[in-house]
Amino acid sequence: MQIKTIGLKTCFLLLIGLGIALYIGLTFSRILVPLLPIIIVILVWYITKAQRKLIKTATTPIYQISEGWIKIQGKVSAPKTFETPYFKQECIAYTYREANISYDSEDNTERENSATIKEEFQDFYLTNTTGKIKVILNKLNFAFLPSKTDTKHSIKYAVDDIRYTERTLKNGDLISVFGYAIKNSNYEFELSEQNNQPLVIATPEFEDKTKKSFKVFKYLIPYFILMYLAVNYFLFFAPVKQHIEKSTAFVLFTFFGMPILGVVFAIIGAKSNGFVKNFFSGIGGICLFTSLLSFPLLCLLFMTDTNFYTIECVWESVLLCITLAFIINYRKIERAFDNE
Repeated sequence: MQIKTIGLKTCFLLLIGLGIALYIGLTFSRILVPLLPIIIVILVWYITKAQRKLIKTATTPIYQISEGWIKIQGKVSAPKTFETPYFKQECIAYTYREANISYDSEDNTERENSATIKEEFQDFYLTNTTGKIKVILNKLNFAFLPSKTDTKHSIKYAVDDIRYTERTLKNGDLISVFGYAIKNSNYEFELSEQNNQPLVIATPEFEDKTKKSFKVFKYLIPYFILMYLAVNYFLFFAPVKQHIEKSTAFVLFTFFGMPILGVVFAIIGAKSNGFVKNFFSGIGGICLFTSLLSFPLLCLLFMTDTNFYTIECVWESVLLCITLAFIINYRKIERAFDNE
């Protein structure tokens, strides 16, 4: 059984980003506002690189393969089978993860203290109506495959819970594989990794959800840009009205009232139908997203003793942009995630 560091690359990048943000925040205070979204965008762009490659690449018929990066969709087949350690699933490849979980009662969060991973895999074939191709596995990248999870809770004091997670490939599974096609010694094409870039393996369901998520994000990009410009305008360039007293009611409403209203309206919308459902679900979404995006901004601005008029304008900018985004794109977003 192998001991591996989980998500080392992602965690390292996040730590760098948070460290830079913290340094800038402590040193330059409000300068963090225009820089943090850029840092987040760069991190998201890097982390989603594999997903973007997968969904942007069209599926290639096996009989039309030429050397290079391609995507093949087909059913899995392999001669040998394994049995997973915990759920005892029969498969042709798997990753098994056993993690020690502890809980923080103060902020009601869980923490993963350590994880043990075991992997077993083999080369396999992808078959569809256009032919058959061999897939060479040197390492596993099953992050985009569905997982099966179980948590064993400990009743003993100071003893961690144990969470078991397995991801599998089984004979007959329909998957997509993005990899590098190259001819072997028999002049037949095979799919393999190239330049330390592992194969990207995903289900059609994962591809569909990823495409829909990116489509929704594309709809909302103009409003995020508008919000970014408006917030920075009021923060750095707009005239400031002096002698405006701090409103306790405004502070309580923005920090507590909006999220509570969001939850209430969302529940009403979930229990309704037709126009009433759309109306209350939309208002609930506006309240929740406004709270989510404005909370870190308001915390930073109050900590740096920003003029209260500026704080009001910044919050209203966030609210207005999110409201416009929901009103104009509600139907598009609803259709994007409509289960047909």
